[in-house]
Amino acid sequence: MKRLKLGLLIILGIGVIGGGFGAYHYHTKRVEQVQQQKIAAKKRQARRTAQKQRALAKKIKAATFSKTKSSNAQITEILKTSQFVGTALVVKNNQVIYQKGFGYANKAQQTLNGPTSKYQILSIQKSITAVGIMRLVQAGKLKLSDPVNKYYPTIKGGTTTIRQLLDMTTGFRLKDGATDPLTEQQVVDYAVKHLTFTPEKLGTFNYSSVNFLLLAGIIRQITGQSYKTFFNQQIIKKLDLHQTGFVINGQGKGATTGYQAVTGQTTPTYATEAPETTAQMANELGTGQVYMSAGDLFKTERAIVDGKLLTPKNVAILHKRTATGTYGGGVYNDQPTALRSHGVGYGYESGIRLSKDGKNGVVLLSNYYRSTDTLLTAMNKIYQEMMSGNLK
Repeated sequence: MKRLKLGLLIILGIGVIGGGFGAYHYHTKRVEQVQQQKIAAKKRQARRTAQKQRALAKKIKAATFSKTKSSNAQITEILKTSQFVGTALVVKNNQVIYQKGFGYANKAQQTLNGPTSKYQILSIQKSITAVGIMRLVQAGKLKLSDPVNKYYPTIKGGTTTIRQLLDMTTGFRLKDGATDPLTEQQVVDYAVKHLTFTPEKLGTFNYSSVNFLLLAGIIRQITGQSYKTFFNQQIIKKLDLHQTGFVINGQGKGATTGYQAVTGQTTPTYATEAPETTAQMANELGTGQVYMSAGDLFKTERAIVDGKLLTPKNVAILHKRTATGTYGGGVYNDQPTALRSHGVGYGYESGIRLSKDGKNGVVLLSNYYRSTDTLLTAMNKIYQEMMSGNLK
């Protein structure tokens, strides 16, 4: 009898174990299936988004401009086609030929975007940080060939040069910034401690914002001033800018709210405000922490290329494109006679196309970022038509 009970218990135990294994196997397989379904859904959404991007870009590029038609009407039509939200500025031969706001600066408050509305310029700030570095080179206080470990002795990949930081040809990357608000020096220290270095990427273009954060830290070291003080003195005051400042201090009059579209969305709904913490504002040191109006941005970028901040020789050196990409000194040197700069983040998108003599340009600043409809297509189309003589 005891043997019989023991046998039954063994059989029961095996059944329980077998059932448990079967349940575990089923659960694991089900989890894998759900993950695969999610991946497949994302791929389908990405394909749909790409199709929308191509269709809209094709429509914008195919638009016909004419010298006999109103420039104002033609530019407005292109921006309406792309359902642009923000402020547009077009300058031809040093004359403003178009300046207009579209959509809401803040939907809840029913505030509209206007000619002097303020927007985060995001990565376009890198072009200004680059100028800060080049002004130090011009003054003999820094060499582009200096290794980074001259300024950050403990950094990984210390033989990387200042020039490589400016051109995004380093192997540096910082996955995440601090989650608590930090001072400028703490932001730099955090980056030096937590960045990674991939030797195989050294010398090849690979975009990483931490490069310009490190450059901002070098400006601090050499000048003995905060980056904010440098920016206020060497950019805002020197160029007499009145609609420019640091996001962390608030935009004041003319402020805009950043909105984030859902994936695949083209028509603005203003349903979702894009979040940004104080810590994130601090972490963007030298790389994307400034707001400007379209007019102030054009004035600044023009001042860079026309000799108000650097000698023509040093402008050419700074903006020289690399062998592995068009990026150089904070801008894309992607056309023989024009430069481009672009930024995305926190519900904003910023773009400028500028002739190398600073006389002609198109600025588009948006507070409604949509991945299906980058403003670059409309910006490049308007600039192309202007330079072709179809806009007066």
